[in-house]
Amino acid sequence: MVVYLRQFAACTALALALSLTGGAAKADTPDYHVDVGDRLTISVYGKPEMSGNFQVRADGQIAMHLLGPIDVAGLTMRQVEERIEAEARERFSSRESVVVDMLEYRDVFVLGAVDTPGAYEFRPGLTVMKAIAMAGGIERVQENLSSERDIENARNNLAEAQSRLTFAQSERDALARELARLDGAETEAQVPEARLDQEQEQLVGLRRSLMHDLMEGATMRSTLADEEAGMLDQRRVLINERLDATQEQLESMQELESRGLARKEQTLGLKIDLSEYNADLLEVAAFVSRAKQTRANAESDIQEAQTEYRLNLLQDKIEAEQRVAQERTEVQMALNFLRRASPAAAAELGEAVETIYEVFRNGSDTPERVAPTALLGPEDVLNISFEAVMQ
Repeated sequence: MVVYLRQFAACTALALALSLTGGAAKADTPDYHVDVGDRLTISVYGKPEMSGNFQVRADGQIAMHLLGPIDVAGLTMRQVEERIEAEARERFSSRESVVVDMLEYRDVFVLGAVDTPGAYEFRPGLTVMKAIAMAGGIERVQENLSSERDIENARNNLAEAQSRLTFAQSERDALARELARLDGAETEAQVPEARLDQEQEQLVGLRRSLMHDLMEGATMRSTLADEEAGMLDQRRVLINERLDATQEQLESMQELESRGLARKEQTLGLKIDLSEYNADLLEVAAFVSRAKQTRANAESDIQEAQTEYRLNLLQDKIEAEQRVAQERTEVQMALNFLRRASPAAAAELGEAVETIYEVFRNGSDTPERVAPTALLGPEDVLNISFEAVMQ
């Protein structure tokens, strides 16, 4: 706030100095180019009927008696003199002595945190600080802007917003580190060590552990399914061996039966055994298929857990970034209120306020941030604002 008051004092001194100069602005910049809105004083020696004050019209011309419209936009003072002298020679076949001077420049505009915003006449050598002085200096702090309760509420709101901002930043940074770890990046390079928050790191670590537990459960199911499929393969081998042996016995028994050396009951029993072994093979095949499906489901669960974990991290990080932006706005609003209502309260909080000087030149929609000593031009729009310096 000391800097703020010094700036105000400096602007007031400049305003006093400028007020002492008085009179019309003199065109003491030889390379200044005339443009629409400028007012010129033109003197033609011995021709008072052609002399006088002329404003550059919207078409870039001035209208002189006897000579008519003359294009002057974009010309220097000396070039305007030469243009008028050339027109006079062509019209009257005589050499005239012409002197062109600037009566009134186009305005500059001062907006924002100044005492008297508005349009002011441009003068060569006009700087940002001189323009602020012309506009009455940096706006004065209003002593009775708010009550003590309003100021205390603003202080509380500021403290709460700063606390929420710190929490949101810590959450965002912890999530960013975890996403970087998943991508295999150097996490230490993503977030400075000073901004790490152990509680947030622990929360992210807990989420990671839960994800790992899900993956381990799915991995165990996949492993058990593989083991089950392996044992079923062994059982299928044994059943095939018994099936082959029973088939041989059945063929031998059928041959003996055809020769009357064996009973039909013996052949029938072997056929029943053969059918049971075939049924066992079908059952084993079904179990193997089920085990493979279990393994496929487990692998799918692993991929799903990883994908869902990453998506949740991204979503939470976006939401944290939104909260960071929102809380920064809340902090800025509270600081701006305190700066106006109670500079002492803002100073007690250790918050610095920076004066921002922005100039819109040549009708541009994009402001240019400049220094207090930067030169201004006609029709420049100077905007003064304040911005809290985040500690």
